[in-house]
Amino acid sequence: MAVNYLFTRYRFNWDEVDFSIFATYSMVTNLIGTSISVGVFSHLMKIDDAIVGIYSSVSKILSSFVYGFAKTSLVFYLGKVNSLFGACEALMPLIYGPMYSATYAATLNIMPGLFYILGGILTIPAVIIFGWMYIQHRKDAKVNDAKDKQDIENAAQQSSILKDVILMASPAKPQIGSPIMNGYRKEVGKQGVTNPAFEGDK
Repeated sequence: MAVNYLFTRYRFNWDEVDFSIFATYSMVTNLIGTSISVGVFSHLMKIDDAIVGIYSSVSKILSSFVYGFAKTSLVFYLGKVNSLFGACEALMPLIYGPMYSATYAATLNIMPGLFYILGGILTIPAVIIFGWMYIQHRKDAKVNDAKDKQDIENAAQQSSILKDVILMASPAKPQIGSPIMNGYRKEVGKQGVTNPAFEGDK
């Protein structure tokens, strides 16, 4: 944002080249921070996205204070490292740009870095929202787990009822052979049925 350049020119006597180097450093740091927060925290460590958002917002708040009170260029660079996980920083110029410009112009002689602190303070609601989202997600997960457990218990109970019905329907004495031929076999007895087709084999 334009106010960053004005601030670094006033506080550190930077020229365009110095600020361009810092802007490049800032972009690389944002890329690394986003890669770490999405790749490692979300995918590998399976940390909830709301927690990653809280980390991002808190690091943004801390870096804002480092920027605001920085007395040397090195401390200013360290503020960018502190906001390594500030993935949401890309949206800040669009939303807060005019407000930062007005704050910088109003506080230039008193404290030129006050707009950074204002940005950190305005990030606090994001931390609260991410915390609320995390709590809601945990509640929803508990409700879903309880529902899944109830579904499993219902399925087990239905399976048990089905087994009982099958056992009650089956005869106490096992039946051997076809139930259609059962009555006929009782009449014939143990000798079997004479079949003229097999008479020649004897």
